Amino acid sequence: MIEQDLARFVSNAQYDHFPEEVIHQAKICLLDLVGAACAGAMALPGHVVTEIIEEAGGSPQAVLIGRKERGPALSAALGNGLYAHGLELDDLHRQSILRPGSPIIPAALAAAEKIGASGKELITAIIIGYEVGIRIAEAMTPSHYQFWHTTGTCGTFAAAVAAGKVLKLDEEQLMHALGHAGTQAAGLMELHYSPEGMISKPLHASKAAQNGLFSAMLAAGGYTSTKTMLSGEKGFLRVFAPKAKMEKITEGLGEGYKIMQISYRLFASTRHTHAGIDLALRLREKDIKPEDIELLRIQTYGVAKDLVGEPFPETIYEAKFSLPFCVATAMVYGHVGLEDFTEERLHDRTLEELMSHCTVEVDPLLDAHYPEKWAAKLNVILRNGTVVHEQTDFPRGDPENLVSLEELHTKFRRLSSMLLPASKIEAWLESISRVETFDNIYDMWEI
Repeated sequence: MIEQDLARFVSNAQYDHFPEEVIHQAKICLLDLVGAACAGAMALPGHVVTEIIEEAGGSPQAVLIGRKERGPALSAALGNGLYAHGLELDDLHRQSILRPGSPIIPAALAAAEKIGASGKELITAIIIGYEVGIRIAEAMTPSHYQFWHTTGTCGTFAAAVAAGKVLKLDEEQLMHALGHAGTQAAGLMELHYSPEGMISKPLHASKAAQNGLFSAMLAAGGYTSTKTMLSGEKGFLRVFAPKAKMEKITEGLGEGYKIMQISYRLFASTRHTHAGIDLALRLREKDIKPEDIELLRIQTYGVAKDLVGEPFPETIYEAKFSLPFCVATAMVYGHVGLEDFTEERLHDRTLEELMSHCTVEVDPLLDAHYPEKWAAKLNVILRNGTVVHEQTDFPRGDPENLVSLEELHTKFRRLSSMLLPASKIEAWLESISRVETFDNIYDMWEI
């Protein structure tokens, strides 16, 4: 049974069994998550959620990034999950279309702080959370993504097993935790099609983190659920993805580590825009100026055309989901960071002019290789008649197109500076880099 196989894998996982490169990758995922959460805590949704959590109060169990005091573990998972996903800066597993870090790490971290688990136990939980969550999402891709946001749905299972590992659930309890997780998993794609609704997307990761932790806590307390939530006739896979490939969940389980397939974001926009941004920066390096362009033809895969193909965004958050806006921003300003998503930029005449020369089309070949490749092509016709072509299969940050550790450290410093003083930034960077040395993860923030 799938659920039992997963529970046994989670139960048997031990820190000492992981290769060094897998442990290193988990620490980078943790660092990347904390940096994204620091920035997200300063955005409007972060302020709203922080205020609600502070009003509710409760036991000081876990760090809520963005506030000075600790709060209840469930509140910390909720807040940190929202912060991490709030500005489109969290990690991605492209084959499963899952943003694993934002639900998994807040749940595991809150559980670890609550009980005083060690850094090694936290790292173990992160690795197995990524493994289980990605496998479930891969089995359901791509049909599931038509209606459901994978980070909210599959992320709930991932957060449950990560927290469950920290809480030392046995096989039986882990299956019950999966049951509790499945009946709480949610996240509808409808919000992607409304300028007002898109800002609520981070709630998917936020609730997945909280509900996953809650599921593990219920199971730890002896509260039972179905043991066939994934595989049952009315279970998650058959209901949420009728074309699911159930065998992918356990195929080769334990033979490798999905966390090694993670992509990192260097731009503050949805990953569906990143291939186009990379190509626009190439054009800029060739000294092609926006005013030289007669036609900028963007070709990509169907999901990207559907989700991010519209120009002229009406809100800052919608701009993060506009491929023409992001490509134009890269061409005009040479970067696509948080500073590029402002009310002023929404009405930037230069960007509007360039977007008016953009088209977004589906390329059948690129579409056929999605989600294995999140690719794009740019075909540019200049006013002098010159034609320029650029293509990439793997945007920067993919395993096939790696960014350096120093670049990720720079990203962390830049994002965390929105919340922390310089001395605290370097202290957190140093302590996260040696998280496995802490006997009690609660102490990691005190360095």
